[in-house]
Amino acid sequence: MKKDHTIIPALTGIRALAVYFIFFKHHNTFTEEGSAANLFVNQFYSFLSFFFVLSGFLICHRYYAVGTLEKKTIWNYFINRITRVFPILLILITATFALQYINKVDSDAHIIKSWFYNITLLKGFSSEYLLTGIGPSWSMSVEELFYLLSPLLFFLIKKPAGIFKFTLSMYALGLVITFLFMQIDFDGFFSGYHFTFYSTFFGRAFEFACGIYLALVMRGKFSDNLLSKIPAPQLTGISIIMLTLIIQFFIAKNYAVVNAVETWPGALLNNLFLPVGITIFFYGLVHRESMIRKMLATKLFVALGNSTYSFYLLHTSFVMGWIMLYISSNLL
Repeated sequence: MKKDHTIIPALTGIRALAVYFIFFKHHNTFTEEGSAANLFVNQFYSFLSFFFVLSGFLICHRYYAVGTLEKKTIWNYFINRITRVFPILLILITATFALQYINKVDSDAHIIKSWFYNITLLKGFSSEYLLTGIGPSWSMSVEELFYLLSPLLFFLIKKPAGIFKFTLSMYALGLVITFLFMQIDFDGFFSGYHFTFYSTFFGRAFEFACGIYLALVMRGKFSDNLLSKIPAPQLTGISIIMLTLIIQFFIAKNYAVVNAVETWPGALLNNLFLPVGITIFFYGLVHRESMIRKMLATKLFVALGNSTYSFYLLHTSFVMGWIMLYISSNLL
């Protein structure tokens, strides 16, 4: 496969679209509450899957060498991940809880405990503390565990079957851990099977596996016979994504919930079906010229894509609250 410098920029640009869809879900002020449109927009939470599939792809594509398990390579990899992720996370989380402490929104002991669970990302394993502090930062627990396991995963996964073994082993480990924690009921950690499946890496492993698979296809480690047979992969991928959102809408309506992922059918659809569509769409972006690919590879979308991490953390933080309180609550 010839080298194409627009491949990564296009996949960076897609991050901008995904994070803005999530933003519209969290700030769903464009539709009347209780309306069908409002309920449909609430399903945009599923765009989080884009980030997990993309992380699996990018980490494997850029850092596949960590699979050699050489100390220097692994050291540089972890230093890169830590310096890229943690500085702004530590600042925003600490500032958030400092404000809570100053304003006495809770007992000092509970604020300190919540801060600890947030700063260590342990909150991502607790249904009780999941949305404390900066709510969306729970997904960083999912990401960071993947980063931690990546060297071992890249070392072990040599064939496509390894992808499925990895996914199934994570599901099995999640079941065992959840069963054990359900016996002790500790601060909401692994409080239920649905929680583990939707909110932790053990349940989201397939999304990362899809990204790893695509990266290994690109690197020539795996054959692309399967993906190359899919007609119009960009259109096919988008169709699967749209179909998922539509089904999610009807699931949410039928179960009378805000987000379909709160139910088992919605979570299964989100974690197992949607990633397939995203992977096919990404494959199309890599291998097919299109207006979408050119748009996502522009300097504007790449710049927006590179800033999505900060935007993702800020969009429900105290910073956004101040903007809406003191500047404008009109998102238009």
